[in-house]
Amino acid sequence: MKRSVRVTPYGALAACVLVAGVLAAFHGALAQEQEKYKNLKVLPKDISAQELRTTMNTFTRALGVRCGFCHAAKPGEQRLDFALDDKPEKKTARAMMEMTRDLNEKYIGTLEHHSDPPIQVQCVTCHRGIPNPRTLADVLKLAYARGGIDSTRARYSALRDRYYGSAAYDFGEVPLAEVGLALVDSGHVADAANVFTLNTEMNPKSVFAQRQAATANVLLAFWAQGGDSGVAVYQRAKSQIGQAREQENVVANIAERLTRMGRSDAALVAYKLNTTEHPKSGDAFDDLGGAYLKQGDKKLATDSYLTAVSLDSTNTNAVKQLESLKVSKRRIEKARSGKH
Repeated sequence: MKRSVRVTPYGALAACVLVAGVLAAFHGALAQEQEKYKNLKVLPKDISAQELRTTMNTFTRALGVRCGFCHAAKPGEQRLDFALDDKPEKKTARAMMEMTRDLNEKYIGTLEHHSDPPIQVQCVTCHRGIPNPRTLADVLKLAYARGGIDSTRARYSALRDRYYGSAAYDFGEVPLAEVGLALVDSGHVADAANVFTLNTEMNPKSVFAQRQAATANVLLAFWAQGGDSGVAVYQRAKSQIGQAREQENVVANIAERLTRMGRSDAALVAYKLNTTEHPKSGDAFDDLGGAYLKQGDKKLATDSYLTAVSLDSTNTNAVKQLESLKVSKRRIEKARSGKH
């Protein structure tokens, strides 16, 4: 025999209150969920909660940031209001989303063999776990511009401690070499040598880094102390620079840089050094002739160009310069035949 369940007025009222509470909670959660989806301008307006969370998580991981990097809170509140457009980073993010979408659909999508396996440009492709996707060389150049060599070394050390082993920055020998060359070109030779030395410390097995540091030390000696010191440092360092052809090119480049820096006397010594070290090189004597010509010494320029032609009869620049110096064709042909 089944027992009947007696529902009192108070029980019915309690049940109604419970149901009403559940419905209110549901509608409140739904309203809160819908609130999160306001102001979508690039993402689909019908995106699911799971898709949205996954998308946002890929952004934070790719840039190494939290939600507050792009999203803002209302004044006086701590909780983020995801619909606000108060931060410029959010507007930038939208532009980047549109850019990657176009790259994938309009460009990569039209390439052959791009989909096996699929190749897609993503935030991490450029950002690699950092908010501003600058190369290490550019970051260090900015550090130097703001605080000099001490700031540059400190910045490098801090980045290496934090990011070494990740994809964020390339801590190989090339970025530091790029920074060093930029400092040389801007006339900060001593600081450039400092950076090249740092490169050998951080990459002790790199022959490239050792060659760059040796070259920088030779240039620094020529630039700061003059020709004699430059030659002395070169003699000690040339074994680190490489083979004969590499040594010749390095000295020629050093001489050219010294000329641009206004160290014409030191440059002339470097050009002479190259002819002494490489007496069979027509290029070395051609360069020396140009250095003499810039100093107005036409006689020594002529002798150097004639030697260049005698060593290399195909040296058209030397022939052209000799003709401009009013050297007779007979004398030029005699030099070409090796009788200079």
